[in-house]
Amino acid sequence: MTNRKDFPVERRRHPRTLLAMTLGCIRLDPDGGDVVDSLHMRDISRGGLGAYSTRPHYPGQRIVLNLPIPAGGGRRNVYATIVRCRQADEGYSVGFAFDAPYVGEAYRYSRSTVNATTQAVAA
Repeated sequence: MTNRKDFPVERRRHPRTLLAMTLGCIRLDPDGGDVVDSLHMRDISRGGLGAYSTRPHYPGQRIVLNLPIPAGGGRRNVYATIVRCRQADEGYSVGFAFDAPYVGEAYRYSRSTVNATTQAVAA
């Protein structure tokens, strides 16, 4: 039997969907350097996403993310705010909160569509 202590307590409000892809982003309040950047997304939820970056970000920093549209193809710009940034093995682990509610809901059940869109964009 599994002991409840074996699993960490989930503190997130929305469940995460693992989804790996490269995203373009624009930093709205740049702290020097390039304004256009790319991130390596690892997961998404209704309220935000997690990604890796080669540069540090700071909580409160505003970003425009360029996400694929799962159902119809194409892409859309989504405003987000950095909620955390921690140094990782190769770069930084960054947490984003979407400014509009439930932006990530469409990605929860359409993982295969998003993966197909991502492969087409990457090609």
